[in-house]
Amino acid sequence: MPYTGATNPLVGTDTAADLKRDITLDVLQAKDRQTRFADLIRIDTISGGTSAGSFIIEGKEDTSDITGTAYDSANAATHLPAYPKGTQVQVSNGTQDEIIIALDRPQYESRRIDQWEQAIARYDTLSMNVRQLGKRLANAIDRKCSAAIEAASLATGLVGNGNGTVIVNTALNGGVAAGATPALKGEALIESIYAAIAAMEANDVIDEVFVGMSPANFQYLPQSLTVVNSLYTAENGGLDIGDVKMVGGATVFKTNNMPTTPGLVALAFTKEAAGMVKLWDVKVDINPQPDFLNAKLINAYFSNGVAALRPQCAVSIKNV
Repeated sequence: MPYTGATNPLVGTDTAADLKRDITLDVLQAKDRQTRFADLIRIDTISGGTSAGSFIIEGKEDTSDITGTAYDSANAATHLPAYPKGTQVQVSNGTQDEIIIALDRPQYESRRIDQWEQAIARYDTLSMNVRQLGKRLANAIDRKCSAAIEAASLATGLVGNGNGTVIVNTALNGGVAAGATPALKGEALIESIYAAIAAMEANDVIDEVFVGMSPANFQYLPQSLTVVNSLYTAENGGLDIGDVKMVGGATVFKTNNMPTTPGLVALAFTKEAAGMVKLWDVKVDINPQPDFLNAKLINAYFSNGVAALRPQCAVSIKNV
């Protein structure tokens, strides 16, 4: 007769020490495999005794000619700047800012393993639960990061730095208009990525650019002959492996942790777009629970805070 208990039987090593070791390593490995956005933004790791992190933002200083440097026609031949002798030095204000990102309350996921259920189980459900813990935590962290990047693309930047950018390309909306076929959608997506990079470069953003999008949208890129000009793997990818590495100098990747904003197709950003203050990375502890048939409670948790930093370093690509 098959097992008909209320919860799935769980199996694992007998000792708490071995169990903690296995779960800790597996959860951390699962987290690292799932995370994409979290590794591509600024991180301030803090210790106990503080509840927020500090990020320094510099403004763009060369947006206009500086004062007091008009050339005197009498000295035009030597190009010496005019200097009003005997006057007070003019003082200008710099453009710097400090953004404080506060910690959120810890987020966690827990599982309970009962000793009896471990004993009767005929399949390894411990590894399955560990994998689920890792994915849950990784996805939660990554979604916080992608949401902060999108928020940056919608925000107003420090004076002179430029604001976030939203690019709308209706050819990506999947309708009967231009771009309805995968190949044409790939072309439209490439066009939008180039426009996103140009928008950032116009604000003097020269850092490495990343572009994240869902697998459903990413699959249009390798079907575009602009990116892949061969049926087989070339330097930038190929139709055979269904992958594209770069577009317009930006590294492109697919992820299931995009924000759920209607019409959002992709996020283009640099490391400066958002920041994370991190108190705890993923931690795992095991607590015995003898009142639950000598069960073990597995807790996996983290503590961080994420927010937008530099709007000019983020672009949302939308289809409406």
